[in-house]
Amino acid sequence: MAKRIAILLLLAASATAWPDVRRDGLQVDVTRDGRLYSLFARFDTPLTKCAAYRYLTDYEAATALPGVIESSASRESAHKVKVERVADERVLFFKLRLHSVMEYTEKPFDGVAFTQLSGDSKLFQGNWRIEPNEAGSTLTFRGLWEPDTVIPLFIVDHFAKNGLVDKFTAIARLADKRKQLPPARCSD
Repeated sequence: MAKRIAILLLLAASATAWPDVRRDGLQVDVTRDGRLYSLFARFDTPLTKCAAYRYLTDYEAATALPGVIESSASRESAHKVKVERVADERVLFFKLRLHSVMEYTEKPFDGVAFTQLSGDSKLFQGNWRIEPNEAGSTLTFRGLWEPDTVIPLFIVDHFAKNGLVDKFTAIARLADKRKQLPPARCSD
């Protein structure tokens, strides 16, 4: 068992030498208190506040993000949406299929909040805030995550920090591509 952990640590340590293709201006932070992770990300986008809100609430478009296999949404009320997602994650040489059902509360045109109703984490909740700026808008994500895993947390720490940089880079780049779409309708 000690040999397996040493090999995992060696592989995890070697991953830190791989180049980080972070998007310019992206800020990502992950901290852990016990088993609970606090997640933070912020980036500027050329999208207007309205277009950024439409981007965040286009739940089916998540399939354009790496690893997201399915994403379907059903409106529960005027500002509540239930979203079911299936995604593949890679940890070392293993591919994991993850499933979640989330409830989103929309706050036009300021952001969205979400909480996991069911899924492969013990807890996942958070929010996106949209703030206008002179070049478009700034998107800020804050979340809490408690994994449901037997993998030692020091290994989860490494993959959480590096994986979030990759995920939020993809989210920011997809937002940049949305600038090319026709302007979003912004009446509610």
